[in-house]
This record gives sequence, structure tokens and C-alpha cells, in this order.
Amino acid sequence: MNMRKMSVLPVLLFTAVLVMLVSACTRKDNLTGDNWSGLTPMIAMDSTFYTGYSYTHAGKVKGTETSLVCGTDAAIDAISVMRFSGLADTIIVLQQPVLKLVATRRSPLNSNPLVLSFHKLTKNWAADSTDVISDVDIYSLNIPNFTVQDTISTSGDTLSINIPNEIIENWKTEGVTGLNLVIKTIGERGHWMEFKSTESGNGPLLTFKYRVPGSSDTLSYSQRAIRDSYRVTGTQTEVSETTLMLKNLLPQRMMIKNGLPISIFKDKDGNQLSELDRKRMTINKAELILFIKENPYYSNTRCNFFPYRVKPDTLVNNIILTDSDLEIITHTYNSTSVINADSVKIDITALTQAFTSGDAGNNGIVIKNTSEMQNFGSLEFWHYANAPAGKRPYVRIYYTVPYLKGN
Repeated sequence: MNMRKMSVLPVLLFTAVLVMLVSACTRKDNLTGDNWSGLTPMIAMDSTFYTGYSYTHAGKVKGTETSLVCGTDAAIDAISVMRFSGLADTIIVLQQPVLKLVATRRSPLNSNPLVLSFHKLTKNWAADSTDVISDVDIYSLNIPNFTVQDTISTSGDTLSINIPNEIIENWKTEGVTGLNLVIKTIGERGHWMEFKSTESGNGPLLTFKYRVPGSSDTLSYSQRAIRDSYRVTGTQTEVSETTLMLKNLLPQRMMIKNGLPISIFKDKDGNQLSELDRKRMTINKAELILFIKENPYYSNTRCNFFPYRVKPDTLVNNIILTDSDLEIITHTYNSTSVINADSVKIDITALTQAFTSGDAGNNGIVIKNTSEMQNFGSLEFWHYANAPAGKRPYVRIYYTVPYLKGN
């Protein structure tokens, strides 16, 4: 009996020590997970900026996007293209052909309605290289223009477009695979549409009933586009000084450099941290707060941002940066914001830790919208050079000083 008690005693002691360790590391009011130091995070804020501008980035349609876009916005033109296959060589249409599109977004209402026009592409094409499609290979079809309703539900609305029989019966183009349709918007600029693509599982659908010559059997055609994509053309301002703008089609990105002056980092007694302590401190969280100036697209919807570190340590004026100029710092993540307020927060924790520890130089940050080339999304933020009171961008940093401060 005594031997059994003696063998249990070490196990009980080990368990007690383990419980103490776990409770220490999970104390909820200490973000550093250290129950013995008694340190709490400090807060530093800074609105000192050295550089801030927008620039164009070479975007490309991949062909795997889950949305199709068509329309115009400022200097941008987009057309949707889709291919239907499996059509009989000779068709006698028996029932009205219908093209069904699931609309997900449309341009804001203005004085004129949003109207779609329909065309045929007389050239083979690939979903990831629509930039080679030429206007001379597109001609108008005798399909009535379609006026889009004023509102589109958040879950999407199905648009049903009647296709004349003769379009289907004369679908073949010599040397071209399948029936290739093109959708555009007509009228004033600023009208655009977004549809679900085949990659979403609910892409363009063409349906009709028919028979073939020599047979009285009624056949049904009901197929989604075997391939769909879009072409985007136009121009953007290469570099926009004193402008902080993110655009998705013909993308624009932002380069911004915050000063992070050493004077903002202090201990609990208000003393400025030494260079050694700044390198050793923990950045619990760092955020870049930007205030929205223009938001023509997002409304209570999610928007994702990603920050990169700028690699070149010397930039000549405001230049266009390429992907080779950018670096992803380990543990950098997307920042998701629901655009329903006047500002967004972009997580720059890993970047700030790298800057303050000396592991990477603070050459600036490039921010992109992760939906580049996928929709008409656009956001402009107040620039620090011309922001009104209360709208100037700033950085907010939560940090913990080293437990044992250096000399």
C-alpha cells in the first residue's frame, strides 16, 4: 500500500507543475504569454510618412476566375467571351433558345439603363490569353439588346436572354471550334456587369430543343459554356503622385513608407527605448490605418489586402515596381475588411517586427488588393499630403519591451 502511494506521488507532482506552466502561458491579459514578467503591451502611433503613391501593375487574366466581367470604367473596356460545344452540325430549332447568365454585380444606377449587346467571335481563343482577341474578329449578332434590371440580389439573379433561332442554326464558323459569343455593354462609360463563370459551377447556360434533318425526334441541348473568360483593354496612369489608389482591372497598387521614428517606442516609465531594446522588443500587432476617400464598388462586402516589403533600398522618385522588387516577409497574412466604415486596417505586424529588429530594411510597403483582374473593384484612400483633419493615415503598434532591458 505504501509503495503504491510512493509511486503515485511523482506523477501528482509532475501534473501540478504542468498545470502551473499551462496556466502561466495562457493568461488572457498578457499577450506575450509570460506570467512572470508582469509586462503589458505598450501602444505607439505614428503618422510620419516619407513616400506615398499609386502605380500600375501588369495584370493578366488567368482564365480560372470565378467571375466574368464586361463593361467600361473610366479608361477600361472589358468584354466577356464564352464557347459552347457539342452542337450538331445541322440543327432545326424547335423551341426558343435561351442564354442564361447569373449576374452577381452591376454598376451603380445613373440616368441611363445598363444595356448588354451580343456578338460572335470568329477566331479560336484561349481563356488565359484573351489579350490576343482583336475587334476585327468580333461582329454583331441579330440578338435584341438586353436591359438589365436596376438591382441585383446578393445571391445573384439569373438573366434570360432569348436567342433567335437562326443564330443557333447557323452557329458554325469555318476553322473555329464551337459557338463563341461575346457580351459587351453599350452606351455611356461607367456601365459594367459581373457574371458567374463556368469555374464557379454556375456559368453561362444555353438551352433549346431541336431536331436534326431526317429525324422527327425532339432533342434537348442544355450545356454550360465549356470555356469562358474576358478581355480587358485600356490604360491607367502609370504613376499617381499624392494618390493612394487600389484598382483591380488593369491593377493599381500603392507604395507607402512610414517613418517609424525611434522616439515612439518607450518603456512603461516613458523612457525612450535603446537601440538594443528596440531590436529585442516584441511587436504584438501593427496596423496601417487608411481612410476611404472614394468607394464606387464595395458596400458591406469583404475586401482583402496584402502587404509586401520593398526590396530596393533606394528608389529614384516615384517608380513602377515589379514583382522582383517585392518580398514577402514570413508570417505576413491577408487583411480582410468589410467595407462598411470610413477606414480599413491592414496588418503589417510581421513587416514592422522585421523593420524594428533590423532583420529587414524599412524601404517601404506595397499594398495590393488580392482580387486583381477579377472584378471592377476600386478604392481610393486619403493621402497624407492632402487629407482633411481626422483622415490622415497612421500606423498603430502594440509592442512589449524586453523583460530584461539592455544597457
